[in-house]
Amino acid sequence: MFIKMKKCIRINFLILCFVIITQSVVAQSIIAQGGIYVPFPKKRIQDKSLRLAMTSGYAYRLGNLYESGNPDLDKFSENIRHGFHLDGELQYLFHKDFGLGIIVNHIRQSASAEDIRLPGAFHPVDFYKETQAITFLGPTLIGRGENKKWLFAVSGGTGPIFFHSKMTDKNKKVIGTAVSWGINSGMGVQYKFSYNFAAGLKFSITGGATKSIMVEKKNVYDAPTPFSLANIMLSAYCSFRLN
Repeated sequence: MFIKMKKCIRINFLILCFVIITQSVVAQSIIAQGGIYVPFPKKRIQDKSLRLAMTSGYAYRLGNLYESGNPDLDKFSENIRHGFHLDGELQYLFHKDFGLGIIVNHIRQSASAEDIRLPGAFHPVDFYKETQAITFLGPTLIGRGENKKWLFAVSGGTGPIFFHSKMTDKNKKVIGTAVSWGINSGMGVQYKFSYNFAAGLKFSITGGATKSIMVEKKNVYDAPTPFSLANIMLSAYCSFRLN
């Protein structure tokens, strides 16, 4: 009788060990929420999310600049078309496929030349340099597609566009400014390195033009066609999920 009881205790002990081991394995795949244990959910694409997106890359100016038939000035206009840009965008996705954002797009382009005759000048200058900055600020409408590895996004918006030009010759420096209305749109693809971070490429365009460039409250641009503020951009593109 005693031997049978010992055997029964051993069997119950083995069953208890099996249950404890099984429970410890299962416990690794559950979490406590409000005191109630529930299975740990896999991270999925959320219907709502807040993202910070940043881009940086090459910018090329489109449209009319200082073309005048003067070969030196035309060459200068072509050189100043090339530059770089930086973007920052805060995006709120109120649906997994749609959202709103606000973007700041800043473009910088510069060129210099020697012995160049400037518009309105009677004599060529020994050295001339101009640095132009174009900044777009405005709201955007965002469309997005996402799977486990890739994130696709398109956006478009409209808002004010600001032009600032620092013009320097051998003797003086002047500042030209203009404010107009523009558009910004783009499309990008990103690889999701983690749940919160993705990076890839973006192609975008900023459109705009101005009929006047003001220097000391005077219009120094007088041409039959508006002065272009439009650029196309190819960029490195990354975004961070903030929630």
